[in-house]
Amino acid sequence: MTLVFEPSQTTHWKNLFPNKMLLLGSQNLNEGEELIGAIKSVEVSAIRNQQGKEESVPVVTFDNAPPMALNITNTRTIASLYGERYDEWAGKAIQIYATKVKAFGVEQMALRVREAIPDTAEDITKYEKAIEGAKTLSALKKAFMSTPKHLKPRLVALKDSMKEQLDAQG
Repeated sequence: MTLVFEPSQTTHWKNLFPNKMLLLGSQNLNEGEELIGAIKSVEVSAIRNQQGKEESVPVVTFDNAPPMALNITNTRTIASLYGERYDEWAGKAIQIYATKVKAFGVEQMALRVREAIPDTAEDITKYEKAIEGAKTLSALKKAFMSTPKHLKPRLVALKDSMKEQLDAQG
């Protein structure tokens, strides 16, 4: 297994139709890859189903990947990791993989969420130091924006704390 923090450029046939592939799908992962998605928000959105009809479904948006439509299986998994209130999932990370499932009478590839909170185990010390070293709001913004997307959720609280301190200093 290889962890990735942005969808891969694959040669899956579905990627021949980029205007139809606005949502994250199994075609965005190479075999053996698992995506760590940093949740930005969850909301109900209108999408077109496989029959071309518009329907409202829950969609999770990420800081580092295209949005992903949620089915009941993946929604329950995220709820088991982070609680029942989807408005509290923002800033959390999930690990997404592709697997074969039987759906609509055929076996096909589908995305699933791992039943474990991902631990990227990456050292964020240098990003913490850059944020803590900011003397102005613009320096703080620059330090936070230079942090890789997949690490930002781990640094939001520190950034917010530093922002409060800098705001208080005037």
